[in-house]
Amino acid sequence: MGSRGFTLLELLVALVVLAVALGALIKAGSEHARNTAYLQERALAEWVAANVLADYEAGLLPAEPGTRRTSETLAGREWEARVEIENRQFDAPLELPPVRRIEIRVWPTGGDPDHPLGRETGYALP
Repeated sequence: MGSRGFTLLELLVALVVLAVALGALIKAGSEHARNTAYLQERALAEWVAANVLADYEAGLLPAEPGTRRTSETLAGREWEARVEIENRQFDAPLELPPVRRIEIRVWPTGGDPDHPLGRETGYALP
């Protein structure tokens, strides 16, 4: 009759397998948390851009051609936006009035303006 139980080698192999599995689980969890935070920040930036664009489209802000920067607050955070407005005339069979193309790029205050997290484009009548 043989002895009962696990050998030391079998226990070490089981611990190694467990350690590798837990390491992979921890890495996946941290990547998921990082991606969730990034997507939340990106969604907030998109909302800021949409809010600024809505102000121009509703006529609450003058849609004068040029580039300007503005600061906004949303969800207790500060955001910066670059607003570019240019005149556009469309070719069409019927005479159409000129419109103003409005492009808004948004990033967190202190972030990189060359890599905006939110962007919206819309049109408004002059």
